[in-house]
Parts: sequence; structure tokens; C-alpha cells
Amino acid sequence: MDKGGLFLLKVSYSDLGSIYFNVLTDLQIDQVYDYIKKNERIQEAVVLWTCNRFEVYFYPGDRETVEYVEYFVKDKVNRYSIIHGWDAVKNLFLVAAGLDSMVIGENEILGQVKDAWEKSRQHNLSGEIINPIFQKAIEIGKKVRRENGFNRLKRSVVSEALELAKLKGNEKILIIGAGKTGTLASKMLHDRGIPFTISNRTHEKAELLSKQFNSRTEEYKSEKWWKYDLIITAVKSHKPIIDKDNFAGRKNTRIIDLSVPPVVSKEIKDLVEVIDMDTVSKKIENEKERRKELANRALLTVEDEFKKFSQKMKSEEKINLLKKIQNYSDIVIKKEIEEMERRIDLSAEERIILEKGLVATRNRLLGFVINAIKRTEDIKSSSIVSNMEVIMDENVSRLKTKKAEDIARD
Repeated sequence: MDKGGLFLLKVSYSDLGSIYFNVLTDLQIDQVYDYIKKNERIQEAVVLWTCNRFEVYFYPGDRETVEYVEYFVKDKVNRYSIIHGWDAVKNLFLVAAGLDSMVIGENEILGQVKDAWEKSRQHNLSGEIINPIFQKAIEIGKKVRRENGFNRLKRSVVSEALELAKLKGNEKILIIGAGKTGTLASKMLHDRGIPFTISNRTHEKAELLSKQFNSRTEEYKSEKWWKYDLIITAVKSHKPIIDKDNFAGRKNTRIIDLSVPPVVSKEIKDLVEVIDMDTVSKKIENEKERRKELANRALLTVEDEFKKFSQKMKSEEKINLLKKIQNYSDIVIKKEIEEMERRIDLSAEERIILEKGLVATRNRLLGFVINAIKRTEDIKSSSIVSNMEVIMDENVSRLKTKKAEDIARD
């Protein structure tokens, strides 16, 4: 992975802890993609946004593209980190394996990685760099769950929050939001045989979800919400949707706020019981020891798969570079022979001798370069090699352009 290769802008729970839930302001994924596509230098990108993380993988990464992506998020994200090269690849593998999540080993993240990759394809921003990396990440995620028992845990942020709520069975439950988190909460309640109602800004989406889980719908009006015993919020909003002003006085109502950033105002917490992402994170911290053994085994799987993948990619990069050197030198030799034939009338035998001499000279001159490339573990980590490849590509392009111009003149 060259220094101008894959880059990652990352904001996540694993880095910030519960602070993460308060550093994000309202963002739309399509808005991020639209911004990225305005920069012609960025050829590939994937935006992964879940309740645990906001990550932008992009290629190529250099000073200009990194500053461009940073500029977009600086006024929206208070804290972030920049990772590049193989460290960015390894981060994605850990994410897909569920090892970088608030709930270690969660299963939902694998589907979210797939969805993010598909969204990138829809925006025509996935290609020869992004595709093999995300494909491998998904393979590793499946292998970790299959071989290390994560499939049996069936845990997620939503399941942890519902466990904290200690559902009573006879409560009137309202889910606000028909997105991925709202859908997951709906599925979990439906699987347990617990009736619920759905409210969503776009009523048509609430209707679709209600048909899927045989539930009811409610108007998206705060005055309608307070007749419920348990309210589960799962929406994206830059400001609270439940606050002191629309509190209708039902102090026995409980709230689970699964939204990031939070959509329940702090004042409400003094009036009713609120289980938010910070509450869930504290519960998970207390239970980490139970998952430590599984996580350690899973980490070994990821490390092994990462090593094999990186070695394979580095080997392919060497092969491709050596082929490029061979092809470029063949073009130069052919060009020199054609130039010689324009000056001197060469016989077929003389032409063969000349070509053999030029090839032999090429092999002697490039022999040490080829051997050095073969012995280098990661050729793209060298700026010298990267610059050499860029110059070689430019020269090939120039030679091909000149040849086309010569043909046009003839």
C-alpha cells in the first residue's frame, strides 16, 4: 500500500468512549459523497456511519485530498483521526470482525459494512483499490463469527439497551424511526412476541415497517408519543426531538435513546427514566471480561488473515511493477530500433542483432533494480519507487501519444 494509497478519516466509540455520542452533528451520507465527488483527485471512497463510528475511506490520499476531506468534517466533527496505508486496511478488518465495536462481536456491523460498500458502488466510487479490501473484510467478518463463536452471542447495542430496560411485557411501546436501528429494534421486539407501534417522519416508511412486523403506526407528533409507556428513539437529528417543552407530564414513561447524536434533551432525564448510549456503554464496559477470551481468539484470526492478505497484495504489486518495467523497456527498445531503421537501412539479420544487443543491455542495467524490488517487502512504502512508477506511466503515455501523432501525420 503506497503512501498515496488508502486513507481513513475516523471518529469512533473505540477511540473516544462515550464522548463519541456527543461529537457528531447532523450529517447525511449522500451529502458526504456529493462533496467527495467534487474533488477530481479522489477516485474511490466509502462512507461507513453507524451508532459506533463515522469513517471515510478514500483513495488516493495525499496532502490535498486529506485536507479536502478534513475541511468538510471539521465544523461537524469535533475530534477525529487520520490513518493511512495498511493501518487503514487493518482497521476495516477489525471493524468487520466486530472487534472495534462498542459491543464486541456484534453481528450488525457486518451488514453495515456491506451496505456502505454498496452505497459506494451506487456513487461510482468503488474500484480496484476499495473492492478487494472490502471484499476481504467481509470474508474475514464471516470467518471470525463462524470460527470464534460470535454468531452465538447475538448481541448488539439494541439488544443491550433492551436488556437494560427489563421489558415488562404489558407496556405500550413506541419506536420512533424506521431506519436500520429502528428496524432492528422492531425485529427484536417482534421475535419476542412483544407488540409495538412505529412512528416516523415519513409515514410511508412507518407503514412499510409496520406491515413487515405486523405492528401499528403513530403520527410523528410529540403530543401523541407521551401516551406510551416506553419510547425507543432511533433517528438522526441535529437537535432534540424530545425536550422539556413537549413533555406531556407522564412521569411513568421510560425512554431508550439509541440515536447518535442523542435526540432526548438533558432536562428530560430529570423528569423520566432515560437509557441512552452512554448508559449502554457503561453496561458493556462492566461485561467486557466475559467477551475477552472470544475477542482474543478472534483477533488472532484477523491478524492471520491480514498478514496473508497484505503479503498477497504486496506480491501482486511487485509483479505488476515488474511487468510495467518490462513493458516500458520493450516500448523504448522498439522505439530505438524504429529510429535506427529510419537512419540506416538494416537487414533482417542486423535488426535481430541490434534488438538482442539492446535487450541484453536493458537486462544488465535493470538487473539490480529488479532484484531490489523482489527483495523489498513493501515496494509501495518507498516514495522513490512510487515516484519512479509515476514517471514511468507518464513516459509511456507520452510515447503512445507521440506514436499516434506520427501515424496521423503519415
